[in-house]
Amino acid sequence: MRGYICYFLSYQKVFIMKREIKPEFLWHLDEVVLTFQTTIITTIDTEGRVNAAPFGLVYPFSTGSNPQILVGVNSRWHTAHNIEATGEFVVNYASVALLEQVAETALLYNEGVNELEKAGLTPLPALAVKPPRIEECFQHIECRLHDIIRPNLTQMNFIGDIVSMSINDDLSSKSKPERVLRADPLLLFGMDITTFTGLYGGINRIRSYAPPKVDVGVEE
Repeated sequence: MRGYICYFLSYQKVFIMKREIKPEFLWHLDEVVLTFQTTIITTIDTEGRVNAAPFGLVYPFSTGSNPQILVGVNSRWHTAHNIEATGEFVVNYASVALLEQVAETALLYNEGVNELEKAGLTPLPALAVKPPRIEECFQHIECRLHDIIRPNLTQMNFIGDIVSMSINDDLSSKSKPERVLRADPLLLFGMDITTFTGLYGGINRIRSYAPPKVDVGVEE
């Protein structure tokens, strides 16, 4: 009898209900399930001052003989101003262990403030551009600006020509599965922008995190 019931249940059709979601402002951070690999982009301004901020809208743009990467940035942010002014940036890939430092670089510091110093991260000279790499990050893509796409009034999509890539030496000799597990890339699944609370995860775990201090516009 038990075998008969299992056989019968295995053929029951499961109806999965679907609900349409309207793609509204910042739709990618809340209503849908999307995963973004978290990076810290470093730039410098025209005075040579370092800026660092986290970004998830970072994707390969051209994978052919002209390797390029796309970075989506709010046009009001220092990162956008610096890339447009200097034409260079570095994409640094963070591990789960750097969650709190990544969140610190997201805070809206005044122009000219070095977020790497605020987060306790170490600048490392880049191989081909002026903005630094971040020593604690496991992977780095150095870029020179190729083009700018403006999909709306507040967003700038920077297309960068990849001029150098580097990775932690202890990862380069690993197989791809071993490399991914050892790097333990930090993933973002969404964010409440009113509280700066993000839902982050790694290969085997997730957690919510909000920086303890978010009002940093005026230096103490």
